[in-house]
Amino acid sequence: MATKSLAHGMGTFYKDCEHPQSRWSKCPHEYTLRYRNAAGKQTEEAAFSTQEKAIARLTAV
Repeated sequence: MATKSLAHGMGTFYKDCEHPQSRWSKCPHEYTLRYRNAAGKQTEEAAFSTQEKAIARLTAV
C-alpha cells in the first residue's frame, strides 16, 4: 500500500489493494483518505472512485 501526500501535511490518499501505485488509474478499487481532524485525531474516509474526488475532499477538510 503506497500513499500519496498533499502539500503542507493536508493528508494522504491511497488504495488498499495489491496493485502498484502506477496502476491506480486503471484499478477498480476505491481510494481511502487519511488526515487529522480538528481535534487532532487521525481519521479515515473511504469510497472515493477517482483521485480527483479524493483530492477535492482532502482540500475541503
